[in-house]
Amino acid sequence: MNERATNTTNASSGASSRSFDGESSTHVNFAPRGLWNRGFISLLFTQFFEAASDNIIKGVLTFAVAVGAPWETVFGKGGNGLVGVAFTLPFILLSAFGGRIADRSSKSRITIILKTISLAVAALTAFEFARGSAWGALAALVAFAIVSAFFGPVKYGMIAELVAPSQLARANGIVNMATNVAVICGLLVAGVVAFEWKSGFVDGVPTGTSAWLPGIAMAIAVVLGFLTCLTLPKLKPQNPNLPVDLNPFSTYFSTLRFMAQGPLLAVAAAWTFFYFVAAVVLSILPDYSAFLRVTDQETSLLMAGLAVSIGIGCVVAAYLDTPTRRPLFVPLGAGLLALGFTALGVAPNEFLPTLLLLSATGLVAGFYIIPLQSMLQALAPDDARGRVLGTANGLSFVLGAVGSGLFFSLKQLEMPSNRIFAVLGVLCAVVALIAVRWLVRRTAVVAT
Repeated sequence: MNERATNTTNASSGASSRSFDGESSTHVNFAPRGLWNRGFISLLFTQFFEAASDNIIKGVLTFAVAVGAPWETVFGKGGNGLVGVAFTLPFILLSAFGGRIADRSSKSRITIILKTISLAVAALTAFEFARGSAWGALAALVAFAIVSAFFGPVKYGMIAELVAPSQLARANGIVNMATNVAVICGLLVAGVVAFEWKSGFVDGVPTGTSAWLPGIAMAIAVVLGFLTCLTLPKLKPQNPNLPVDLNPFSTYFSTLRFMAQGPLLAVAAAWTFFYFVAAVVLSILPDYSAFLRVTDQETSLLMAGLAVSIGIGCVVAAYLDTPTRRPLFVPLGAGLLALGFTALGVAPNEFLPTLLLLSATGLVAGFYIIPLQSMLQALAPDDARGRVLGTANGLSFVLGAVGSGLFFSLKQLEMPSNRIFAVLGVLCAVVALIAVRWLVRRTAVVAT
């Protein structure tokens, strides 16, 4: 692990290194300055509005198909799980291909193109929600997911080009904090918009100005994201001679073979588990409106409490992060997540205890996700970072789809939503034990 990290650092500073395709190449990055340089700030705000827009449309649609909502009968029982699966499919199919494009092109130029496309998708969103088409709204969600699938490896790969290696963990923590604040804003807006939009239904169709609220909210977030991306510095392509392979799965296979040669694959597997957990949690919480007998706005507060605590935990973990602490943080974070989810599974069906437990569980999540995310970026070579991160991103959505499928299956078995939290607790405990075993074996190898 140390040897690979040293090679990656050398590549980041412009030294000649061997790419994962087996060819020598010289990597030229945007010169790293202090953490708060213009490029990083531009990326931070662009990602903020990207995350906000994604959560607005997904949040409104999830509320629209939840128990007692206007579109519950369209997708059936546990329909929010099906929405989650539909959202993840573009990431599974396109993330590795998006990583290939990110490696061969300027990441700042790709960002501007993607944000331009988002403007058209926002218009589609406005039209479909206004006319009350559940399937049309789902199509708009999938279109946004396609854009986000291409943006994922771009934004994570760009971090390593905009900041010095010594600032990588802090940059990740700050981006994750901003993302979670954006999630809060998006979910709060989604709760308010969903309430007003559902209130305007007459004979199964939204009416009045409230019919356009989802589209208006989306347009504001998308336009702001487009404007902020225009201030990104011009970044050089890291691997401009990389051929375009239209088969999305071949990139997955070649990248996975490369990752399996070192610790990258194990790190990616641990990283993706977090998104399995997140998918289940985000499917559970919309049902808490009926489960706790609270409004959609109060349910949005539960999601907001979880998101802000994750963001705080990410920043704390980032500033405590060191190369020697990273492996220790992973089993610690997984073990504490196990305790939090188990407590949620047996907690009283009351709003305040649920909010406090969700917030406490979110605080420890950063100690699991930030070390793994920093290791992924540091271990990936410059000219393949887009493909490595794109592949890891795709795998995270495979696990997200599995999580949504698990939620759907457990709901078909009539399991109460709070008991699904207990299931997550057991799974996190298993991951903590696996991480401890890996840490013990790694320590033994280093000792010998």
